[in-house]
Amino acid sequence: MKTANTVGNGEKKLRRIAFCTIVLAVFHLSAETFYTVRYGQTALGYLPDIVAAGLLLVGSVAALRNWEARGVLCGAWGFTCCLHYRAWAWRVEASLSETIDPVDHFLVTALGTTLIISIGFFIAMLRLCFPRQKTTGRG
Repeated sequence: MKTANTVGNGEKKLRRIAFCTIVLAVFHLSAETFYTVRYGQTALGYLPDIVAAGLLLVGSVAALRNWEARGVLCGAWGFTCCLHYRAWAWRVEASLSETIDPVDHFLVTALGTTLIISIGFFIAMLRLCFPRQKTTGRG
């Protein structure tokens, strides 16, 4: 049974978000792989990024196949948003204490951008997940 939120716009928005998410997840994983190879990030640092990209890809595919799976994509964006926030925050803390190297200084800006993107997608997905109230026409 479809709710008022699924009629028309909701499904179109979900499809656009899912396709954009696939592109962003591939980019995220590629950038993290480059960073790991180039700068020697450990497997402990790389693993959460693999999990985030995997969740985003699985959530996108699930949401494209079935409207009811949109919560999986929402959860994936929530996880990714938290990951981006934490990665950004510890570099900002290091920057404030002046214990940051030039690469991490650049990453403050780059991760700030990814944080803004992930917050936007997470909010968009939350909006699609909450049911809309139907108006009764009484009032």
